[in-house]
Amino acid sequence: MSEYFFIRGYDDFKRPGIIPESFVEKAFGFYERRGAPFLQKVKNSRHEIYYDGQVLHLGKPEDPPSLPTWREYYRKYMGYTQKELRTKLREIHYNLEYEELDEEMSCEYFYDQWAHNHSPAAEFAHLVDHLSVGVENPKAGRILGSLKRHEGSFTGADVLCMTLDEPITLSWLQWALQTAGEPSNVHDLRGNQL
Repeated sequence: MSEYFFIRGYDDFKRPGIIPESFVEKAFGFYERRGAPFLQKVKNSRHEIYYDGQVLHLGKPEDPPSLPTWREYYRKYMGYTQKELRTKLREIHYNLEYEELDEEMSCEYFYDQWAHNHSPAAEFAHLVDHLSVGVENPKAGRILGSLKRHEGSFTGADVLCMTLDEPITLSWLQWALQTAGEPSNVHDLRGNQL
């Protein structure tokens, strides 16, 4: 597990996307008064983020799907067309024969791929991996918290997800996603009103 600092101090961050001190004060004050993160309902959101009390998900969390065939996997999860599978299969998977496309995938391989690349928790991690924002005051990063990135990459137990320690972190996460052009609503699956 590694701590993932989505918020950077102002000196380390020279691009647009600075979290203003006024937002930090507003979010912290709201959290102190109500015991919940300051979140807004976004009308034209691109994403729905779900928090289950530990893990953040892009879309509703779901159980792992049933084991697909190689063809289903390459079409549904990897976006290849039928024509590409017919003409470029050796480039896509060097030791898979065209006749084997309708066989079930290797269980370990599929569930490792799903957990690391396609699950709602992994998709959330991939979304925020390429984003970063800064703060005017370096102390704000400590107040608003950070995400923790969990990545395990050993066969049979692969995982990629992000968690947080303090619910207030959801405030700056929503703000940062908005600033980065990824407006999002956040939902608490435990039934608490955020």
